[in-house]
Amino acid sequence: MKTVLVVDDESEIVELVALLLEGHVSVLPAYDGESALEIVRECRPDLVLADMIMPRLDGQELCRLIRSDPAIRATKIILMSAGLRMDPAGCQADAHIAKPFDVADLTDTVNQLLLETV
Repeated sequence: MKTVLVVDDESEIVELVALLLEGHVSVLPAYDGESALEIVRECRPDLVLADMIMPRLDGQELCRLIRSDPAIRATKIILMSAGLRMDPAGCQADAHIAKPFDVADLTDTVNQLLLETV
């Protein structure tokens, strides 16, 4: 089963995404960028779904750090943001989802990227 690390400083978002993906993937939770980076290095999830604005390490910097580490750079990354215009390619994210997100858009994007990790 594929593993998705969901990172958001709002626990309700992490719980909601976990419920949406339940049964399709294994979900790991994180509530800030620093702990997320540790989890990526230790657990090697297939995909990271991270909020842009978080304490201790924001989503774009998390993305840059993952991409700069040869051991984990192949990890797929989706960044989420509420109202922030961003270029996911700026930090080499694979996709961007606006918050509040459309459930179908979120699950379709996750599924599409996970299919690419085969």
